[in-house]
Amino acid sequence: MSYLGIYLDQLIEKKRFNSDAELAKYLDISRQHISRIRKEGTMSDEKCLMVAKELDINPLELFALVRAKKSRCDDTREIWMELHRETKRVKAYILLNSNE
Repeated sequence: MSYLGIYLDQLIEKKRFNSDAELAKYLDISRQHISRIRKEGTMSDEKCLMVAKELDINPLELFALVRAKKSRCDDTREIWMELHRETKRVKAYILLNSNE
């Protein structure tokens, strides 16, 4: 499973879906498309935005992850992955400090 599959799993859990088929219906894509996302780790910007909104995360987190997967250049891929990690760190920092 691709790293993007973790986000799909989180959405399934949040929405209390019982299967990828239910998730596919919710995202208005085919079950086969869900399998392709899980295998290849890529998803359209529109679906990234939809998933990010549902999970209440910064869309850049998903956009960067997908761009990293699509990149053919190691240096470019690493820059996209750093942006992905940085958006996750910012979210973690905000969550840790939200009780102050």
